[in-house]
Amino acid sequence: MKYRTGRRIVALLSTFTVSLTLAACGGNGSAPASTDPAALHGGTLKIASVGDVDGLDPLIAYSAESWQVIRATTRQLVTYAGSKDGIGDDTKVVPDLAASWDVSPDRKTYTFHLRDGIKFSGASTRPITAQDFVYAIKRFPDPNAQVAAITYYNALFAGFKEYAAEFAKVPTGDLNAAKNFIDTHDISGVKALDDKTFQLTLTQPASDILDILTLNFVTPLPEEVVSKYFADSLEFRKNYVSSGPYEITSYDQGKQLTLSKVKGYNADGDPRQAYADQIVLDTTVASADAASQQLQTGSADIGLYVRAYPANVISQYKQADPDHLHKSASGSAVFISWNNSDTPKTPAQQAFKDLRVRQAFNYSLNRSDVVRGLGGPDSAIPSNEILTSTIAGYADENPYPTTDDKGDPDKAKALLAEAGQPNPTVNVAFRSSPEFEKIATSVQNAAARAGITVKLTPIPADGFGAFSAFLGDKSKLDQWDLAITNWTPDWQGNSARMTLGGWLDSDFAPGGTWNGVTYRNPLLNAAVNKAFAAEDSTQDWKDANLIATKDLAWFPLIERVKSIPTSDRVTNWTWQSLGNGPDITNIAVNGGGEGR
Repeated sequence: MKYRTGRRIVALLSTFTVSLTLAACGGNGSAPASTDPAALHGGTLKIASVGDVDGLDPLIAYSAESWQVIRATTRQLVTYAGSKDGIGDDTKVVPDLAASWDVSPDRKTYTFHLRDGIKFSGASTRPITAQDFVYAIKRFPDPNAQVAAITYYNALFAGFKEYAAEFAKVPTGDLNAAKNFIDTHDISGVKALDDKTFQLTLTQPASDILDILTLNFVTPLPEEVVSKYFADSLEFRKNYVSSGPYEITSYDQGKQLTLSKVKGYNADGDPRQAYADQIVLDTTVASADAASQQLQTGSADIGLYVRAYPANVISQYKQADPDHLHKSASGSAVFISWNNSDTPKTPAQQAFKDLRVRQAFNYSLNRSDVVRGLGGPDSAIPSNEILTSTIAGYADENPYPTTDDKGDPDKAKALLAEAGQPNPTVNVAFRSSPEFEKIATSVQNAAARAGITVKLTPIPADGFGAFSAFLGDKSKLDQWDLAITNWTPDWQGNSARMTLGGWLDSDFAPGGTWNGVTYRNPLLNAAVNKAFAAEDSTQDWKDANLIATKDLAWFPLIERVKSIPTSDRVTNWTWQSLGNGPDITNIAVNGGGEGR
């Protein structure tokens, strides 16, 4: 068995300054936890959720909030244990359903040995086998509902790309056709050697493969149940199969979701302590303000789908209840992508192909004002690199510095004049929500200082779906030149594959526009390939990061800071990497779950 801790040191050192800053300016811990672990067990953890959970099926759940929830209902081959210190500190891969694993000398074949006594709960109670992992992965390219992060598997799993190409030919809307394909086709690199042994063969060595296997996508599923339902349908949710310490015992769509501890659960090797007896989500909460009110009155313990709590609420907690205000760098960022269409549809799209114009726009930005508008340093910090502070390869270098991150309009004007593009007009698309409206207005006002006219194009809010569809619609490429968008690391630490090695690497990027990113740079691609092959890739990712940052592959804007208030019943606060927030399986509630 191999644990990868040494290669994390550089990443942790690179985030040390940010972590100290965050710890110094607000509460970073929780109320003192009991020294008796037994005292942490029991009660009901009550969650005020602004809307229903957007994904409970491991195949397609791809929001940080949905990952926070299914952390309780799913297990993987390997996982992260959670961290008391911060989101970016939850980087150590530990065994989960796999008790151990072997790695071939060429680092391309991983053989996992499953634990004894592991079982499903819910709609199936049979033992979990290696074949359940094979089925879950064979489900990934189902044309009815493709896995949310297919790029990882196209690039790494031997035979996956060929399997996916054949699966794409299966007609949609026919569950039997999908099941028949899965049953009659194999992925050469994905095998169950026997019930207890799962083998994965890669196309190339990958220093981050264990991290990729922590993702909820690689969750074992029983084909005899799951194949009956379309992905994440109401029927799927009503017949949910759990592999984790909690199962769904009640689900009223749009109203409430109740998770209960599995009776007789085999917790051997599970870092999810499952302290609360039940986790109850009220999914009728209308807003961040409403969630905050529930926390303050004690009718809820934590919130969900709250991007940022109101500044006055954070201020109240800092002054009156700092032990129940939990703060961490998140690695999650807001950035501005530029429309790099092969055939520019607007003068601005043509202009942004000139690095001088991109530099000018970057100098026009007032990141300090964006931070102020979002609530100050309790909510965000300026970002000046493609990678964020919790990611290995973050350099803590700014090739385009300005005083207090307020921008430099004069330098922007000079660069525009040099490029022959004085007073350009730019169409900027953004998701129509209070948060993004503040950001867009700040960008518009800051750009005007440099003679840049920004025309704002709000896209009606519908989660991220409507905005993503707009950016990916080739018939609408003439309607936006820049797009204000965001991303959250799929995992922390060694996770640059998602951005530098995914969206920005034109050899691996998804087809079409993803998050508004349509970037091509052979120098970056070469640096990424070097990082992919390295056993310790931190320096290679740093090199790639600086290439993309200096070339302004996109315009970094801010990095989110997680400031999360809770009720005074919450103790043993624990962060998790994958859900980019609280680990609901490892925090506890005092008072037996009966109010304050």
